Amino acid sequence: MSQIFQLILRVSSFWFLVNFVHILLTKLLGEKYNFYLSRNGIFVKFVQLQWHTKRFNSTLSQGFVWRHSSKIALWFTCGAYFGIIAMFSSILILMYTFIFSFVKESEDSSKILTPVVPGVNLPNSQIVPYLLTLLISGIFHEYGHALAAAREGVSMYGSGLFMFLIYPAAFVDLNTEALKRCDAFQRLRIFCAGVWHNCIMMVGAYAIWTSLPFTLFFLGYTREFAVTVTAVEPDSALFNQVYTGTKIYSVNDCPVVDKVSWGQCLWSTYDSTKLRGNCLDESIISELKSNTDCCEEGVTSPRSICFNSTAGAECVFARRTLDQLNCTSDTDCSVGHCYMPHPKEGLLLQLVHSSSDDTALFVGDPSHLYYTIHLSDYSSKWFWSHLPNCIEMFMIYVVSLSGALAIFNAVPAFYLDGQHMLDAFLEFIIGQSGHRVSASLISNFSFVVQLFSTVLIAINVLNAFVSVCVMYK
Repeated sequence: MSQIFQLILRVSSFWFLVNFVHILLTKLLGEKYNFYLSRNGIFVKFVQLQWHTKRFNSTLSQGFVWRHSSKIALWFTCGAYFGIIAMFSSILILMYTFIFSFVKESEDSSKILTPVVPGVNLPNSQIVPYLLTLLISGIFHEYGHALAAAREGVSMYGSGLFMFLIYPAAFVDLNTEALKRCDAFQRLRIFCAGVWHNCIMMVGAYAIWTSLPFTLFFLGYTREFAVTVTAVEPDSALFNQVYTGTKIYSVNDCPVVDKVSWGQCLWSTYDSTKLRGNCLDESIISELKSNTDCCEEGVTSPRSICFNSTAGAECVFARRTLDQLNCTSDTDCSVGHCYMPHPKEGLLLQLVHSSSDDTALFVGDPSHLYYTIHLSDYSSKWFWSHLPNCIEMFMIYVVSLSGALAIFNAVPAFYLDGQHMLDAFLEFIIGQSGHRVSASLISNFSFVVQLFSTVLIAINVLNAFVSVCVMYK
């Protein structure tokens, strides 16, 4: 069963259960149930849950806003100019993505827009942090709209949260009549405020992320030329060889100084030109040879593996071969032959670490280690070992999600902030120019741009989802 089909089945089952319970309670409790939902601002729809409240309206009281009126006005004026730049930049980014996604020679260009599908291209362990970060970014986005609206004298009917399919989001319900009475630049401030806040959030998270080594140093965390194990999955082949707190220094002869180099060292072992073995002559083989012939098909041994050479295959104790000279071919051996793990065994990796037995052997697919051993660039004797990774992961998600929300919402497409940003921008520049242009001409031009942008973003999103479906079918 494909990952995509499993996801569809789980999401469908969840919403079937939600709607079934909703219908059942409506039938059993009738008006009491409906009154409870209405009083608490809860709405249950086909694949959407929504919560609407007026509790936070006072948070943006006129007193707070007008006490800081000039500073807030300057803040959102900067946001308006940024929003204009972001609006046109977003169209160029989508056009670039659309064009180069069909150019086979450019493999990375189509990855500018990549949908994140929990359980498919997002590990299950990261679903909650990802959705939580998405919700926080959405709330900060909507807070920008609400604060800018309060500054311009536009009241708020309410705000709330909603969940569509599996993605959470936030919204604010502004007084549309008051919004229409604002001039063009006032509306531009309000409509660009969400994109502006996402940009500021992205920059702030990036600053925290890049300053982590300095910040964590004062919390008692240190960095060495190694990585520290924070967790080992129970199904890992090295579950009983490396432990939490173990430091890994190298994979084969490749030094591991951080998590990036850990991945690079593992992936480099797939390079056939870098495969390595050990020089073994007949006397050494007779000494290390196992009683079990693990070179036969279907035969395995807990401590021995099958080594292959130009002289044939031999089943020997793997760990004891490490004392012999390393080689890549027979020419590297003064005596004997160069023996390498048989293809049926996989790759042989030697991990140098800080546990009592300072060398761990692994035979198999290196990607298994990448996904079953969790590491950190930092270590501490007093604090939680997972804390640096948690902070780092959260900051990375904030940077990527806030940036994505800023670009996505700036697109002048239907039902996005960019739609209203474009209308206000056109009205503003025409008003500033002093020329008289018919309202129908402005409206038609705006419609054409919005239609083009909507089709462009739909094609890009569809193409990105198809790529994910093909990859994880």
